[in-house]
Amino acid sequence: MRAFTRAVLIAASALPTALVAQGVTVQSNADVRLYGALGTIAGFAARMGGGNMHDIQSTTVVAGHKLRTESVNSATIIDADAGRLTHIDQKQKTYTTMTFAEMAAAMEQAKQSAQQNAQKAKAEQAKDPKAPKGDMDVKYKVAVDRPGQHEKVAGYDAERVFITVTLEGEAKPEGEKAEQVGSMVFLLDQWMSKDAPQIAALQEFQRAYATKVGQTFRPQLDGMQAAMSSDPRIKEGFGAAAKELAKVPGVSLRSMTYVALVPAGQAFDRQMVLNDVGAAAKADSAAKKDDKPKAGGFRGLMGAIKSAAEDANKQQPADKNAQGAPPKQATLMSVKDEITSITPGAVAADAFDVPAGYREIKPRAPSSP
Repeated sequence: MRAFTRAVLIAASALPTALVAQGVTVQSNADVRLYGALGTIAGFAARMGGGNMHDIQSTTVVAGHKLRTESVNSATIIDADAGRLTHIDQKQKTYTTMTFAEMAAAMEQAKQSAQQNAQKAKAEQAKDPKAPKGDMDVKYKVAVDRPGQHEKVAGYDAERVFITVTLEGEAKPEGEKAEQVGSMVFLLDQWMSKDAPQIAALQEFQRAYATKVGQTFRPQLDGMQAAMSSDPRIKEGFGAAAKELAKVPGVSLRSMTYVALVPAGQAFDRQMVLNDVGAAAKADSAAKKDDKPKAGGFRGLMGAIKSAAEDANKQQPADKNAQGAPPKQATLMSVKDEITSITPGAVAADAFDVPAGYREIKPRAPSSP
C-alpha cells in the first residue's frame, strides 16, 4: 500500500490539478473474537471455509464529500453529494449502487418484516396451550467513564473513553410476579484523538452526509444498532450512546466493542471483560508457538469440538459442593478496529470510481411485507 500511495503522489504532481483532491488515506486492522467453546468452534469453522476473523486489513480514503472503504474482497463507496452508496464485490468483479432513498426504503422494509415475523411468532405461541404466557420488558441505561488514560495510537495522542450500554431484561409471566432475567451489556472502549489529521476531512464528509440523510455518519454505532433494532428500546439505547460519544472531541483511533451477559442480581464487572480479552490474546500467542499440523475435514472439526468441550469441563468447579454456585458474568464476543497509519495528502480523482470492466447488478426491490 505504501508503494501505491507513493505512486499516486508522484503521478499527481505531473497531472492537472482537477484530477486530484486533498484528502486522507487511513489504514486499519480489525479483529472479531468469540469466546469460550463457541469461539474455538467458530474460529476453526472459519479457517476451514477459507475465511479469517482476525487481522482483517482495510483502507479508508476520504476526500471532499466522498468516502471509500476497501478490504480484500469488497469495497464500499459513499458519495454524499450524489446521495449514493456503491458496494463492490472484488471476487465476482461486480457492483451494486443504491441511492440513500432506496437504502432507507430497504431498511424500513426489513424493519417491518422483522416486526411482522415477531408478531406472527407471538401469535403462534399464544395458540400453544403448553407455551409459557407473558411478556418481556427491556430497559436500557448508558454510562460514560473517562478515566484519564492517554496512549499513542498510530503515532497520535488518544484519550480512553468507556461507554457502557446496559439492557436489563424482566420477564413478566402471565398471572405471576415479574422476575429479573439478567442483562446484556455492550461495552465501548474508545481511544479518541484530537490531533489525528483525518479529523478535518471526516468532519467535512460528515457534514455533507448529515445534510442528505439527517444524521451523522457513525458506522460503528449504527452497525450495532442495526443488528439489534428488533426492539425500539435497544435502538434508543444506542442512540443515547451515540449522543454521549459525540460529546467527546476528536475521532476514534482504536475501538473495542464487547458483548457480555450478566446474571440477574449481579453488577457488570468491566475489568472481568478486559481480563477475558487478555487471556484470549495469551492463548493465541501460545497457539502460534505450538502451530503443529492438525487433521483437516470432518475429523478436524470433531477434534475442535471435542477440545472445546474438554476446555469447558476444565473450567467447571472441581468441588461438588460448588456445583450449585450462581452463574457468572460471561463475555460473548469482542470486535476491535484500530487505525495503524494515517497519510494525509492528494487522493486520485478515480479513487472513488468503480474499476473498469466490473459488471453492475441491480439491487432487489423491497418486497411487500
